[in-house]
Amino acid sequence: MKLLFSIALFLLTMINAQSFGQNKLQYRDFDWSFIQTPHFDIYYYGGEKDLADFTAEVAEESYEQISIHLRWDLKRRVSIMVYNSHNEFQQTNVVGTYMREGIGGVTELFKNRVVFPFEGNYEQFRHVIHHELVHAMINDMVYGGRMQNVVSSRTRIRVPIWSNEGLAEYLSSNWDTKADMVMRDVSIHERMPSVKELNYFMAYKGGQSLWRFIAGKYGREKVGDIFRSMKKTQNDEKGYEAALGMNYDDLTKQWHKYLKKEYWPDVKNRDPIEDISERLTDHKKERNFYNVSPALSPDGSMVAVLSDENGYFDIQILDAITGKKIKKLVKGNRSVDFEELKWLQPGLSWSPDNKKIVVAAKAGKSDVLHIIDVETTKSEKFELGIDGVFSASWSPNGNEIAFIGQVGNSSDLYLFDLETKKEKKITDDIFSDSYPSWNSEGTKIVFVSDRGENTSGEFSGFMHEHDYKQTDIYTVDISDKKIERITETAYNESHPVWANQTDTLFYTADFNGVWNLFLHPINSSSGEAFPVTNVLTGIQQPTISKDNKMIIFAGYANIGWDLYSLSNPLKLKKKIVEPTQFVLETNSEESEISDLRKHKSNLQPKNEIGEYSNWIFARGYDYQNSSLDIEKKPEKSVSIDSVKVDGSYISKAYKTRFTLDLVSGNLQISNVFGTSGMTYFSFSDILGDHQISFGTEMVLTLENSDYFFQYGYLKNKTDFYFAAFQNANFFQIDYGTLGRLRHYGVQAYASQPFSRFQRIDYGLSWHNINYSILEQTLNDFGQIEYTTSNNNNNKYSTILPSISWIYDNSVFGFTGPIDGLRQNTTLTVSPGYGSDNYKFQTMKSDVRKYWRLGRDYTFAIRGFFGSSMGNDKQKFFLGGVPYLLSGGGETNGVEDVSNFREVLLDSSNETLIHDLYFTEYAWPLRGARFAERFGNNTALFNIEIRFPFINYLALGFPLKMIFGNIRGHAFVDVGSAWDSLSEFESSDWPIRYGIQNNTYSPWITTAGLGTKINLGYFLLKIETAWDKNKNGYSKPQWYFSLGPDW
Repeated sequence: MKLLFSIALFLLTMINAQSFGQNKLQYRDFDWSFIQTPHFDIYYYGGEKDLADFTAEVAEESYEQISIHLRWDLKRRVSIMVYNSHNEFQQTNVVGTYMREGIGGVTELFKNRVVFPFEGNYEQFRHVIHHELVHAMINDMVYGGRMQNVVSSRTRIRVPIWSNEGLAEYLSSNWDTKADMVMRDVSIHERMPSVKELNYFMAYKGGQSLWRFIAGKYGREKVGDIFRSMKKTQNDEKGYEAALGMNYDDLTKQWHKYLKKEYWPDVKNRDPIEDISERLTDHKKERNFYNVSPALSPDGSMVAVLSDENGYFDIQILDAITGKKIKKLVKGNRSVDFEELKWLQPGLSWSPDNKKIVVAAKAGKSDVLHIIDVETTKSEKFELGIDGVFSASWSPNGNEIAFIGQVGNSSDLYLFDLETKKEKKITDDIFSDSYPSWNSEGTKIVFVSDRGENTSGEFSGFMHEHDYKQTDIYTVDISDKKIERITETAYNESHPVWANQTDTLFYTADFNGVWNLFLHPINSSSGEAFPVTNVLTGIQQPTISKDNKMIIFAGYANIGWDLYSLSNPLKLKKKIVEPTQFVLETNSEESEISDLRKHKSNLQPKNEIGEYSNWIFARGYDYQNSSLDIEKKPEKSVSIDSVKVDGSYISKAYKTRFTLDLVSGNLQISNVFGTSGMTYFSFSDILGDHQISFGTEMVLTLENSDYFFQYGYLKNKTDFYFAAFQNANFFQIDYGTLGRLRHYGVQAYASQPFSRFQRIDYGLSWHNINYSILEQTLNDFGQIEYTTSNNNNNKYSTILPSISWIYDNSVFGFTGPIDGLRQNTTLTVSPGYGSDNYKFQTMKSDVRKYWRLGRDYTFAIRGFFGSSMGNDKQKFFLGGVPYLLSGGGETNGVEDVSNFREVLLDSSNETLIHDLYFTEYAWPLRGARFAERFGNNTALFNIEIRFPFINYLALGFPLKMIFGNIRGHAFVDVGSAWDSLSEFESSDWPIRYGIQNNTYSPWITTAGLGTKINLGYFLLKIETAWDKNKNGYSKPQWYFSLGPDW
């Protein structure tokens, strides 16, 4: 009996699939405890209950403000996880995404959990708490606090990112000088984005500005109206239109008018940065955003800078006069020693001999100090055992390095001795210290702190009651550790540097609403600080030459940071800095309403008579006003009595408890058996250390059903997974006859990481496969049923151990990798255990290299090699693409009847099951069908040029959809599969292909074009390819497929 099979994708995903991905390492054990407030469960560890108490106070106060704005009370308690540092935050299992530098916190939707670290700064900590709780409240209000409502389509609304992040910024910060700087710049120098464009550009600050405009014009009460309208209409634009009487186009016009009115008066009597200084970098030309943390060399000839011109941070050395690039000193984000370069709290510093640079960086489990030889680029690493290390500064005598170290609930000033290789604390208190800089004698250090009048460091109060928002300049004598306060102003100062051979400081301050450069003579008769610039946007991070003849700083303009230089800074005259519109409004009575909390002294209850802030006056929308008069029955909230004794929260030990994450329908695509569905259930504990999932596609009997169970244990450095499964698949053999393949077994593997980029996976699986012929018969009632033919019931079982070495330091863009290296080398062995004693050893290696060309283009090359040995060698099927939805065209100049080569297999062949289930696939080979070539060995090469295709696409009726960052690619694929090397010497088809009418070539060469569209949950690829044959090229082969990019 002969069977005709369509051979395509049916991989054993845990064992056979080539896997990549970077690692999330658990470097320490977390002894979690928690406290409870009326609305939150706050988890902490390591005895840092003070951080949990601070979080509790800020969270409840923030909740009151958010609740009043949204007019919503939590219906589900929110769990908050507080990590002691960003390095430990990166070890969280609550979310699978790696928490790179710059992610201050995250709110996930499965359980509406909030996760964030303390990074040494209490004002930043407060801001993150408040910001993330806005997300948690929106999740609870709009999505019911569960991802389940989104997946099950109970909630179709997707709150735009600018609306979500903008409101979080607005409620947590109201408005500040940095947000004002960004919006002033875009309002004057750039084309202002529309409301719809905020989803792709300036979502945070643009969204914050838009909410400020809405609240200022229509009242803060409109915030809740808008979100209730969005939920009611299940459409974001209709929600805004119902609440405000304006669609997005009209809202854009009103917002732009407001920005012009707000910022154009600020232009008068202020200087563009480029008019008063010499620009050394050009972020517009390089198409990057950051050129920051400048450090002038002692001889004044070079300047080191942190730059993201390639999309991630590198350390560049520039000519200090011309800005010309001399060399790239460090590639960040792509090696274990330089995982992150601390660009949020930067600090580069030169050695006094002009030969070396010190920088703080993340390297593996902790932060380190790197001392880098500028000539050779070789680095010496010093591990300090401190949670966070920031802002290194080399002393003039060359023997010590000052830096900021964060341990637990405080950040302090440290000294690292280069001779003893030991560090010591200079300050030791709960306050936040930052940005140290030495005087020329090496006896004092100037730094920034929020300590206020507490120069002794003694403090018996609570940090949530301290004014940690105010920062001032202080100095400390390193011999006796005596601290002296230098500034005591109503505005904030930052980034101080000491002029050489004189008691004069330069620093930046947001006096009258703009960050300008200040000169401060410390021991002069007047001692009065004064601004020496009056710029339109803002200045930060000054660095001064040893001869005091040049100062270089980072300046913001045209939506980016660049380096600028000023000559003879000590001779600069005092500038008059007029207050910005924001400062003038802040000082007026009209703008004192920063939120709606009743306990705020500057808030008085409004007289309800004549209060129309909730009313819509636009014609055609007046019907919306009727709902404002309706008294609604309050819904039950989750508030509980706090567990406090003598005013202190009582800690409870954490106990593992599983709750449901998700129930969903799961669509599976198999190119052998078509599509199938499965109901999927996912559970985890609150910390994500234990993850359970199971799914089923139940039919009449267990043996004809699909189901699986999986458990993951992720608490320790090595991750363990266990799975049990069964798949039952059917195919038509001929009229009245079905074939059934039943595959069941168990799998286990352990993933042992060595760093973020490298690991070894160990796998062991037990497989049982039953192949049955089902023949159609009539039962006693005359009904058709299928019964198993005893003569055609084959079984197969085996155990497969495997080991994989994975390295992956790739950097991802919108649709896939854009830079770096990925490789997976896997050895799979069948030792001969089981019913048929099959023995084989298969080695596979998949190497992918990506080069970034500028900011938007990538050159990618891939090589896949496979070879199987032993008595029962595996086959490699070459051709086609994975996860194919549809397609068609020509192969070898002949129109295809399908997307695969039809392979004739004999059902009496004892290796049938082995060939089908344990075949390896080599793809993509676009322009060729599935299994266009097959053999015991294979080689496949892919080359792609990836480029921007469409940045922004808005579709109208009938599909009102917006797509952004659609990428294009041009490719060449070359591959071969063979049993013997002699096949490369002959033009005759090997006998395993049957009778063919054309000339044989072991190599298949194709070329084509395609595009990739990120649809959020998956990547859609549309590609067309031409294969080369003896007559030239075939007509195009089209592919529509889903799945990740290689």
